[in-house]
Amino acid sequence: MANINLETKDYVLTSLDEAFTVDVVQSICNRLNIQRGRYWANPNLGSRFYTLQRSKDVPRMIGLVKQIADEALAGLVPGRLSSITTVASQKERSRIDLTIDAVRLTGEKQTITYFVAVGG
Repeated sequence: MANINLETKDYVLTSLDEAFTVDVVQSICNRLNIQRGRYWANPNLGSRFYTLQRSKDVPRMIGLVKQIADEALAGLVPGRLSSITTVASQKERSRIDLTIDAVRLTGEKQTITYFVAVGG
């Protein structure tokens, strides 16, 4: 099994036991990384972040990134998680940071940081 490194967005190989402890992070990152409409079994799975590759780095992009992330993660709430909250902020140019607070059905809370590249 492999985990996703959130800084490089690349897989890091781990043992099988460790991979099952971060299943929420894996499912959230998969939803955000897959292009919406590309998965054959569910065309509503994924995000529209690919549309931001040629966009300009303007202040309204923060709200658009949050809206796209909320849309991509909406399918996780009733079945796998009890709630997901996203907060978008921009500290660096051409990069919008997402802070995702996920609450499992057991009540455990996990915070995931994720970035989206905007502009060229």
